[in-house]
Amino acid sequence: MDSVITSLGRMEVKNDSPLKGGEVERGKAIFSKYYEYLPYKRQHRESVLNVLYSRETGTSSTYCCKPSRRRCASSARKSQCFYMRSLCAAKFGSSVQPLSCPITNDTKEADRILRPRQFEYHPADSSLMAVGTLDGDVVVLNHETGNVVACIFPSLSMNSILGLCWLKQQPSKLLVGSDNGCLRLFDINEVRTKTGDSYCNSSVVFDDFELLTSVHVNSTDDRCLASGYSKKVAIYDICSGQRLQLLTDMHREPINVAKFSNHSPNLFVTSSFDRDVKMWDLRQAPLRPCYSSRSSRGNVMVVFSPDDLYLLVSAVDNEVKQLVSVDGRLHTDFGIVSTGSCHNYTRSYYMNGRDYIITGSSEEATIRICCTHTGRRLRDISLEVQDTGRSSSIYVQSLRSDPFRHFHMAILAAYARPSKYEIIKINLLSSSRSAEGGLHISFGKGG
Repeated sequence: MDSVITSLGRMEVKNDSPLKGGEVERGKAIFSKYYEYLPYKRQHRESVLNVLYSRETGTSSTYCCKPSRRRCASSARKSQCFYMRSLCAAKFGSSVQPLSCPITNDTKEADRILRPRQFEYHPADSSLMAVGTLDGDVVVLNHETGNVVACIFPSLSMNSILGLCWLKQQPSKLLVGSDNGCLRLFDINEVRTKTGDSYCNSSVVFDDFELLTSVHVNSTDDRCLASGYSKKVAIYDICSGQRLQLLTDMHREPINVAKFSNHSPNLFVTSSFDRDVKMWDLRQAPLRPCYSSRSSRGNVMVVFSPDDLYLLVSAVDNEVKQLVSVDGRLHTDFGIVSTGSCHNYTRSYYMNGRDYIITGSSEEATIRICCTHTGRRLRDISLEVQDTGRSSSIYVQSLRSDPFRHFHMAILAAYARPSKYEIIKINLLSSSRSAEGGLHISFGKGG
């Protein structure tokens, strides 16, 4: 059905007969109801040169290279945000195939191939990324150059790294949690050199949290949350590692993800496979939630928008919704088609502030980009392994948007044959006509 709708806006011939004027307009109307032609509601493609000329002259001119074709639509100076969005739309419109770059397939640490399982962009340094591995190690990469900045070898007791969270006020510190419950805080500024390898010792050791899947630090860096495959949430003191509270029976099923608000140190939200998302306030003890919002399927995760106005909730099999954070009211249902699989775990994050979202699922080879203001689809990004010719052999295990670059993201791709994970950066504003590492990434039929 998606492919039919996306073809309507460009269809000129149907059943070997030219379309009539009314049919063309109807097709465009149906397309615009569900999809965006270009980012930020831009209706027409414009060259980067046009936008730069308008920005420098302080007008909204359309500059067509030749002075005789220069048209000034308005003399009013637009905001920098307007020009930034226009530049993004211009670059996006000229991109034929997204530029992709694998960053972990050849990276080695301690003479071992890096086997990524989790990753997080650094909140202050645009070049850094923390990568947690299946072997229980953490590597801080310069993802622009591919160089290893620091290697963290927590201990032999750590298994696969599932939780990573940079501190906000002290961005050199990284909270690390493994699936067997080990929780540690590290400072990458304390990296020392030993026998030619960079490594970092733990500065704080926390009480264990069994079956851990997620960790998160509040806005003032004094408390952190741990949740996992249980009905409990633990609250820790960051400085000492002491567990302050163990909140039990908050949900009827496991709590896969718990997140603090970006600006309030006391508000946090939990998402559970019992289908409920609940808001909590530490100032209220917390004995009962501020409110509860229900999904039709089990919730995989939830995140606050950067300004905390909204919650982005991802439930099993492509149920993605945006809620108003103050009371849990439904703001946007993105209407992504489900596959019918109860194991298709969907994850979603904000991109470009809170203008767009990116979403992917663990049994699909597609990343979807949707506008948070209208709910409409901008593009689908299709992944395909070139050597097999079958996109079903690769899946989207996880993904993150780049907090410093618009329309940039990274995905944790899971390969079925052979079984492995790989982190791939994607730039939607630049084009590439060649696949790297046997992986083909293209704009799909979603726009």
